[in-house]
Amino acid sequence: MKRFIKITAGIVLLACAFSLVPVMDLYMRKEPVPYTNAEAVKRIANTRSDYFSFIVFGDMHAGLILDDSAALKLINSMNREARFKKIGIDFAISPGDLTFRGSAWDYSNYNKLRALIKYPVISAMGNHDDDNRGYGRFKKYIGQDEISFANGNSYFIVLNNTTGDFSDEQFANLESELGKASSYKHRFIIMHKPPFSPYQQSWYRPELSKWSYRFMKLCEKYKVDIVFCGHEHMSAQKTFGGVRYIISGGGGMISNIPNQDGGFLHYTVVRVNGDYIDYEVRKVLPPVWEFFAYYMWRDLVYFLKGVF
Repeated sequence: MKRFIKITAGIVLLACAFSLVPVMDLYMRKEPVPYTNAEAVKRIANTRSDYFSFIVFGDMHAGLILDDSAALKLINSMNREARFKKIGIDFAISPGDLTFRGSAWDYSNYNKLRALIKYPVISAMGNHDDDNRGYGRFKKYIGQDEISFANGNSYFIVLNNTTGDFSDEQFANLESELGKASSYKHRFIIMHKPPFSPYQQSWYRPELSKWSYRFMKLCEKYKVDIVFCGHEHMSAQKTFGGVRYIISGGGGMISNIPNQDGGFLHYTVVRVNGDYIDYEVRKVLPPVWEFFAYYMWRDLVYFLKGVF
């Protein structure tokens, strides 16, 4: 029995060590030349087809080894999306919190991770991306914090709500953009903080703010199809006023939300097929070392909480 335990422990330790290799390789890589949101939009083919697909992943929080290691597994899965040759991925979108704390190290690592993604990436700004005077670094690595673009029969609007609010000027600009989007079949909005909390046990309560209702009524008025957000480190979706709100905040950052409630590593694949839109959440297992270092204990705590 002792021998079995020793062999099992040895195998686990080797698996953990092996699962750390990719992130160590990432840190030793030379930083690539960054590209901005505007440059990413130019790289999108802007297909005239009404049949295309894109990926949404939020809260990568690059710069912390736990997050970077998980993000590498996520990227590996994202890059293999075309393996079934069903539909090509045109681009990817991140609803913010690209970095752990907005430092130069964090942005450098996000730049390295983004370069590994096969598709052009449009990045929204999250509240952590503004930490440590990070706004200047966001401008350097990402460029515009608000941008709009079209692809096929759809119009995309990227917003900055890192303060947890929208100014009157932002609301005016948003309504102007939604007016332009009216001639398209589908309308999508991407921003970091959702206008409501998808998880009742969360401390985050934006629905108590005036901007939340105003924003949601504007989306309802202009028949926005989907609003993509992050901020909450989970996968969730709600519908209000005929508008679907999808939270995709499992792009790398560790989650303290139970697995069964959506607190798992994931990204979302969205498919546009003419009049129709559908999406699938791709759950990705964390690296072996991260499972034993964090997720195993988190799930055990929730299990014991449920028992006692």
